Amino acid sequence: MIDWAKVDKAAAPATLGQEIFHVRVSEICPNGLFSICSVAEYLQEAAFRNSTLLNLGMESLQGTNLAWVLARLNVFVRHYPRKGEAIAVETWYAGLQGRFGYRFYRLRDENNMIIATALTTFALFDLQTRTIADWPEFVMARMPEPGPKPIDFERRTIEKPVVAMPQPEFSPRLGDLDLYNHVNNTVLIEWALNAAAENCRHPFQPRALDIIFRNECRLKDKIEPQVEKLNEQNSRVLLTRKDGTELIRAHITR
Repeated sequence: MIDWAKVDKAAAPATLGQEIFHVRVSEICPNGLFSICSVAEYLQEAAFRNSTLLNLGMESLQGTNLAWVLARLNVFVRHYPRKGEAIAVETWYAGLQGRFGYRFYRLRDENNMIIATALTTFALFDLQTRTIADWPEFVMARMPEPGPKPIDFERRTIEKPVVAMPQPEFSPRLGDLDLYNHVNNTVLIEWALNAAAENCRHPFQPRALDIIFRNECRLKDKIEPQVEKLNEQNSRVLLTRKDGTELIRAHITR
């Protein structure tokens, strides 16, 4: 359970990043409400801008063959906004564990009410070896003092589906790729929600999403989804390459 009062009252550090977005027509679902896929896009943009201001953005890594990647995202939604409504996304660095950093987010509506919160882990990715990398000294030296982390991941890890329903394989599209020539994490989120959409009234507006990004997905990969419906509210999703390599594990709570 999320303590929304604790999220609201958490004291933001001086290195806080804040971005204002307005919900666009292209970001709403047939029921007129915002999509959690667009929530993830807002989080990504807010983190990018905040890290750039801290001299830790992608420009600061030029010439190093390193890039920031998302390792895990756990987002909790209290209320989905409608078209045209303003959303303020606040975010800050929240600590380091091993080779993974924490980043916290909270989203406010036009009345300054908390409508969602999220916690991510992020890592450095070696663009030559295509593996997680150690943090160089210059990156460590620039990391700010961590701010508070008023939420934690809902579960220690995400288990693989046990009694899974396989689905037809599919391939990425060229438009799914990002700057690093792999499928962007926001697209992987959409794929996971699509896989678990059967008999779901509003598949893109879950109450919570917990997703672990285990390996990158490239253009020529063949994707095989597996879904296990645990109960009326909870589903687990596994996306793998055709060779069995895991891409993501997700737990979706309606």
